[in-house]
This record gives sequence, structure tokens and C-alpha cells, in this order.
Amino acid sequence: MSKGAPGNEFSHVVEVDRIGPEGLTLALTADEQARTALARRFRIPAVLSLVAKVRLMPDPAIDRQYLLKGEIEAEVEQTCVVSLEPVRQRVSEGFVRHFAPADMIAPKADLDEDEAEWLDPDAEDPVDPIEDGLIDAGAVVAEELALALDPYPRKAGAGFPEGYSPDAEEGAKVSPFAALAKLKAAKKD
Repeated sequence: MSKGAPGNEFSHVVEVDRIGPEGLTLALTADEQARTALARRFRIPAVLSLVAKVRLMPDPAIDRQYLLKGEIEAEVEQTCVVSLEPVRQRVSEGFVRHFAPADMIAPKADLDEDEAEWLDPDAEDPVDPIEDGLIDAGAVVAEELALALDPYPRKAGAGFPEGYSPDAEEGAKVSPFAALAKLKAAKKD
């Protein structure tokens, strides 16, 4: 197992030959440097803590394939979408990922825009490739944390100002006749 593969902020690479029939359990903890890099990657103010317990094991149903099961515990700081104040949130997620040698995975078809709209979000996730006999458990943990982040974090009690109307926002559709009426009224004054 090595740490620090180029291009990955939280890399913990495992050789599949080391997994064995009973599996392999890892406890991963992100240090300050990794948490800072992950926060930058996720475009959030901070990843305050990140701990994961993962178990790699041979898939009992399919030869040469592996399962990676894990639990993530993290605390992050995001920005409130209403007040722009910092919001601390706890993330607690479980996940399962399937890995197979690249030669066992069917090539992905290129989808045009019309086909992409029909993808089923509830469909089973595709199998991840095992590259050069290695699985990066840390990279999977980072991906799963990114997926678990609240896309619209909101501080408790944060609300829109009184009198706020989304219709008054810039970019809202305004009738051209209403705009013309305002111009006429301004011209009369």
C-alpha cells in the first residue's frame, strides 16, 4: 500500500494480490494536508475531519472482481446558500463499490444529449476498473464524501429577507409590456 499517488489528495492504494480470500480492512484518516486539498477540490471552506473504515474483499459472485464496502465519518464546513455564513455539517455515509479488471468491463458508449437525459439515476452504478492490479481506496472515499455533501447547505434559521420576491430577482422574466409601461410612466414625469 502506498500513499500520495499523483493527482489524488487522499490516496491509499491497495494491491489486489494483497487482499486474500478473507478480505482486507483499512482504517483511513485524512491528515491536515489531505483535508485542505480535499476542501479545495470540493470548493468548500474546510474539511475538518475525515475518517473511513473500508473493507476490500473478493466478490463471492464473480471471479476476479472485488467489493469495497465502507463507512465515512466526516465534518465539513460549507457556505450557507442564503446568508453566505459558514455552516458545519456532519457526514455519515455507507457505500459499496464494485471493481473488476479493465478487460472484464464493457467499454462505455458515448451518449448524445438526448440519450443522456434518459439515464436512470436509480440504476446500479457501473463497475470501477482495477488499473495495474491496484485499487485506490482513498480516492473512493474522497469521491463518496463529495457525493454526500449537501448541495444547498443552509444555516439553521437562515431565511430570505422580508419582502423578498424571486420575481424581483435579476434574470426573472419580465413582460416587455410592463417594461414599456415603466418607460412611459418615467417619461411623463
